Amino acid sequence: RRVLRLLLFKKRIFRIMKKTLIFGLLLSTAAVMAQPKSDDRADIVRKKVKIQAIKAAYITEELELTVAESQAFWPVYNELQEKEHELRDKQRSDFKKLAGDGPSEKEAEKMLYSFADTHIAIEELRKSYIDDFIEVVGAKKTAKLLLAEKEFGRRIMERMKGKDRSKDRVRIPLNDLPMD
Repeated sequence: RRVLRLLLFKKRIFRIMKKTLIFGLLLSTAAVMAQPKSDDRADIVRKKVKIQAIKAAYITEELELTVAESQAFWPVYNELQEKEHELRDKQRSDFKKLAGDGPSEKEAEKMLYSFADTHIAIEELRKSYIDDFIEVVGAKKTAKLLLAEKEFGRRIMERMKGKDRSKDRVRIPLNDLPMD
């Protein structure tokens, strides 16, 4: 009887280990598949640079910047973008923590407030640069800048949504977006 119990116990242990091993392999396979390949990262960087160049051309055209205005405008705009990018990275990391393994109620509340504070800091940063832009290109062009950024973002999102749809659809290349 003891031998029979021992064999049944070993059999159960073996089944549990087998299931755990299979589950572990599936989980690790999924994790590896979810990681972007190094080529994908380089591709992402190339696309980001391309989008930034298109955005610069779009904003220059929409604001009708002269050469002198461009020389004064772009350093200020790029400085704002760098600072904003740093804040958005912080916001993304806060959001990832929130979406993690289920923080406690207190931790989740703290993260939500941190997320909101970062959002407010981004808007305050943008507000602090309004005077700089008005000084460089004037109030009308500063207002046009806000509209142009919003419109460019909308067009990029439309373009990205198009990639999720069927491959049969005709797509407009990113650099052929209408600029009116």
